[in-house]
Amino acid sequence: MNWIQYLSLSAIAICAVATTARADGPTRAEVDASMGLPSDGDRVRGQKDTVGFVVYQQAAEEVVATAVELEEQSLARQDRKFGMDPGDGFVGGVCPHDDHLYAARVYVHLTERITAPRVILVGVFHAARLWDLRDRLVFDSFAAWHAPWGDLMVDPLRDRLIESLPVDSYIVDNTMHCREHSLEAILPFLQRGKPQRTIVPILVPYMGWERIEELSDQLSQALASIMDENDWRLGRDVAIVVSSDAVHYGPDFNHAPFGTDVESYERAVSRERQLARRYLEGNLSATKLEGLLDTLVNPADLQYRLPWCGRFSIPFGLELLRKVSLETEGTTPTGDLLRYGTSLSEPELPVSDEARAAGLGYTAPSNFHHWVGYAAVGYRIE
Repeated sequence: MNWIQYLSLSAIAICAVATTARADGPTRAEVDASMGLPSDGDRVRGQKDTVGFVVYQQAAEEVVATAVELEEQSLARQDRKFGMDPGDGFVGGVCPHDDHLYAARVYVHLTERITAPRVILVGVFHAARLWDLRDRLVFDSFAAWHAPWGDLMVDPLRDRLIESLPVDSYIVDNTMHCREHSLEAILPFLQRGKPQRTIVPILVPYMGWERIEELSDQLSQALASIMDENDWRLGRDVAIVVSSDAVHYGPDFNHAPFGTDVESYERAVSRERQLARRYLEGNLSATKLEGLLDTLVNPADLQYRLPWCGRFSIPFGLELLRKVSLETEGTTPTGDLLRYGTSLSEPELPVSDEARAAGLGYTAPSNFHHWVGYAAVGYRIE
């Protein structure tokens, strides 16, 4: 496969490009054949994208450690701003999932301050249209997921949650999870230094606000009950991390309302920051999250108004966080935009020739005609 063909296939996978539904969807064999690191049957989920994202320990250690080192002073200022001591953590947040060479420095502003031993990961389901899927959460049944420091176990909490939900609220499908990269991208940043951490992966396909409210009610009640039973606290024992890149800008995404020069870029970034501050900062509220959904998609047909990947994962994941916090802590979390960047603003992460030789590269170009935004947002209980 040549470079142009690869970019074309990659463009199909990212969130701003429409796909054509197939009634039965791709088969497991077809999906496995497209994975950079195939799964070990239904025991360990592999890794879909092995180009833009680290796969093994040596490169992962270099990428995450370099990002943390470059952001060290900024992370220290962040801790001072929020009065966070070593070991303190956010109860949840929003994290990018784009190429590590572009976005790693944004990732770490959230992931370095997620300290809970179990993390509920709420992901984008870019390929939901291939299965014509909507209105149901997607769980997996893998025992573990591949991660650089060894297999990352799926927490038994997943099965407890599934057992608590109505059967029409979810499906369990390993093929769908293998087709999606929005959660695997975050795993190295969550696993480094915490080898015993466990995860609960969930994908969120197309759904309107009423369904988001209904499903977040069901899942929050189930999670809150289990947390109460085990004396778990948000932030200390469980955290909720939502995967989402922000705007996908340029003609390749059919979205360049300001043009494609320097001034256009600055206007688009300004709009991005305003959206994050309006809908994601301050106290979480259903009104804000519904407002974000209506800003990103047309409620009538759920098609893009603004091409953010997490148009469904963010409203659902943060509404879940809000409700669980109310039920377990009696208060709503407060959000802060920790860092915003783009594939243009972020200097390429300096990595060794060995990391590049191991396969680390880019899945797409970055220029004024094709760039992606990244927002790291952290939530805490004051």
